[in-house]
Amino acid sequence: MRSIPNWKFVLPAGAVLALSVAAILIFRLFFAAPPQMALTLKEELFLPALNGPFKVGETTAYMVDKNRPALPDLAERREWVATIYYPAKPEANAIQGPSAEITLNKAYTELMLAKASADALDHIHANAYWQAAADHTADKYPVLLFSPGGGEQPLFYSSLLEQISSFGYIVVAVPEPFDTPVIPLPDGRMLTKAQMETWCKQNDTCQKALKGDTAATEEITNAMKDDRAKDMMFSLSELEKVNREDPILAGILDLDKIGAFVHSFGGASSVRIGQLDDRVGAVAVLDSDIFYVIDQNSKPLAQPVLYMTSTNIDESPEGLAAIEKSDYLADRYFRTGSAYYLVNIAGTTHQSFQSDAMFLAPYITISGQKPTLYASSTTPDRITQVITNYVLAFFDQHLKGIAQPLLVGPASAYPEVTFTSKK
Repeated sequence: MRSIPNWKFVLPAGAVLALSVAAILIFRLFFAAPPQMALTLKEELFLPALNGPFKVGETTAYMVDKNRPALPDLAERREWVATIYYPAKPEANAIQGPSAEITLNKAYTELMLAKASADALDHIHANAYWQAAADHTADKYPVLLFSPGGGEQPLFYSSLLEQISSFGYIVVAVPEPFDTPVIPLPDGRMLTKAQMETWCKQNDTCQKALKGDTAATEEITNAMKDDRAKDMMFSLSELEKVNREDPILAGILDLDKIGAFVHSFGGASSVRIGQLDDRVGAVAVLDSDIFYVIDQNSKPLAQPVLYMTSTNIDESPEGLAAIEKSDYLADRYFRTGSAYYLVNIAGTTHQSFQSDAMFLAPYITISGQKPTLYASSTTPDRITQVITNYVLAFFDQHLKGIAQPLLVGPASAYPEVTFTSKK
């Protein structure tokens, strides 16, 4: 979780984004140094209780793609650890947590937090039960792939991911190697952004890109911009093995009902996975610049799409103008495809979709500044509820086949939502 630039861009006349501009922006995103964050949390912080009928378990799955390099021209293979939330039936005396597993807690604290924040993560209490038994009330549960925003840790989306899972979904959070701040591997190694920087210093093309060579920048970004989509696709294939062999999850994953549900740069990649993999039956995009990853002349998506956007209350007038252009083009692109729903939530920022960040906002300082993550007229609980309910309605209708009144038109229960659709 870090203060990152809002990845919205001003589109040139004719609404065509030059490849070179997109490449440069992606390149800067990959190589931006993460600032340390002060998290002055000394008291206990309990994330909101789950609203769904299921308790939620949490486990992990180590994945290594032997057919892809960790980074271009490296011998090491691409690897990561996915976090999986699932309907669970914990033992009667089980205790929820920890919010951050011990290895991740230690690594993230050392890498990303100021020294005064050494024990901050210990005070955060989520709802999932670590490696609890699965709940077999249903034979199988639909699977939702999740990818975080650029430079973000999936850990800080816990309250949103747990809420979704509590309604009968298996949520698989796939981190981005070398962009997610830290990914602890089972053998004790760590994947960090610093390793990307080390690779770049040893790669001639990357060095040229850092010096402003447009062709080199495009070459590097073209090699990397599909990585998230490919990581999610590989994770989906690995889930077949999980569904056969995992001691907790075997048999409960419904791999015929798969959605992608992702934020920001991950959202852009979810559109790409929709283009590349017809196993994905529905795509929810949370406040994303989709044209970082796809071309504006791309074929329409065959899958239904939910596109959720913020009102960006923290943006300057110039920034808002750029965002409006970006969102307009994304809206126009999605309307050329299958069923489509546009949901804009008042009182929000880009980071409002990173749910835990809102709950932690009073305790966060980044580069000496307190972040604005939501308006004073709303609350983190309310925003998380709105996002959860629209995401659930979308997947309930398009994966489970249960018609949802919330997708018919504007709802009086959600006055902060501006809703439009194309059926």
